[in-house]
Amino acid sequence: MSKSPGNPLPPAFKRIGWSNLFAQFSEQMALAAAPLAAVLLLAAGPAETGWLQMAQTLPFLLLAIPAGLVADRASRLRLMVSSEMLRALSLVATLLLMVSGLLTLPLLAAMGFVGAIGTVCYNVAAPALIPVIVPRAQLADANRWLELARSLAYSGGPAIGGAIVA
Repeated sequence: MSKSPGNPLPPAFKRIGWSNLFAQFSEQMALAAAPLAAVLLLAAGPAETGWLQMAQTLPFLLLAIPAGLVADRASRLRLMVSSEMLRALSLVATLLLMVSGLLTLPLLAAMGFVGAIGTVCYNVAAPALIPVIVPRAQLADANRWLELARSLAYSGGPAIGGAIVA
């Protein structure tokens, strides 16, 4: 379905769409950068990087359904904002630990776990908000743009994350 020029998507969707793009990119960059940083900065081996990856992805398994229930019962916008704040806090804490020389593999894994909690909550709240702000006739267009953003992030995020670590 193509978007008709006479019916652009609402401005609220455009804000959510850009927010979603940046959130997806940051998630993919973190998933790529953390294991690289663990190897380069903390001399982590294959087992340690595997545990780190598990810590970064475990919240998806454990919290996707409960986060969806929260998104259905609470303010989705508030959930999205608090999720991004949680993610930003985990990133700032990781950077502070790294700069101060206190970063360890368990702390990196814990910060990755906390950041992933924010990611899970954001990822379930953003798409659930779309039917509220987009007219029914334009839902296919809106979902197309969300999926395009996700595809861009999945293909470009790890490369950018690797470049940042390098």
